[in-house]
Amino acid sequence: MKSQPIDIRRTLGTLGALTLLASGSLLTLNCGIVVPRQGWSSKWGPLVPHGKFEADCGICHIPERWDVLRSDFSFDHEKETGRLLEGAHARAACLRCHNDRGPVRFYASKGCWGCHEDPHQAQMGLECTRCHSQENWRPGALVAEHQRTRFPLLGLHAITPCESCHAQAPVGNFRGASPDCALCHQADLARATSPDHLALGMVSSCERCHSPLGWDTATFTHDFFPLLGGHSGVPCAQCHTNGKFTKRSIACSSCHAALYQSAPNHVANNYSHDCSRCHSILAWKP
Repeated sequence: MKSQPIDIRRTLGTLGALTLLASGSLLTLNCGIVVPRQGWSSKWGPLVPHGKFEADCGICHIPERWDVLRSDFSFDHEKETGRLLEGAHARAACLRCHNDRGPVRFYASKGCWGCHEDPHQAQMGLECTRCHSQENWRPGALVAEHQRTRFPLLGLHAITPCESCHAQAPVGNFRGASPDCALCHQADLARATSPDHLALGMVSSCERCHSPLGWDTATFTHDFFPLLGGHSGVPCAQCHTNGKFTKRSIACSSCHAALYQSAPNHVANNYSHDCSRCHSILAWKP
């Protein structure tokens, strides 16, 4: 092959005419490094015939073999086309874009989905950069993006795998998840026996007692009888022995009658049942 001067602009114009005999449908492509950038893979089908390419074959090929390209071949994509290739696109093989699908400019004008099939089926919009970068398809900034929804990710929810709530997350469908705690936490609800949530009908409005930091530590605004001192940290069922959580008497003797009976001289001297006259909520002694 006789070497001739390279008309790089002409070369660029003819690259779009390369035919890749692999598939006539829209290709779903991974822009990662599979073969050298100017290389070719046998997985893409037979060698690419491009008889209409009128420039010198030596621009790309070595003289000995058609399926091996020159190691020193280079192409300034930004300079020659005005389009800068970044991230994984800068490392992708030329034939990923320049193949038999048609003119590259047609697909480039459509944005990401011109080359990449949308696994979200357009349910997440067409602005892929909201979650993805050009380095790879692994999404980022999902917690921040989720803050724009009706269910901001706080506490343990921020580190929970997407598919725990979005069953179709592996195929890119993030729609339809309910913010109702019980729908995701059925197993936790069934295990809640102190008190027995199911028996008492405590199956909704979990945020009244629980926070996204965890199920184990529950809080409840006990306004009618502040839980201070020795009353703090006491299991609910210790006072609500009948399993009902409606308001009950706040008189000390309603819970501490046995202690009154066993205390020295209390019964004999008919001490008042108003324990607060001598005791505090910090402890019985002193």
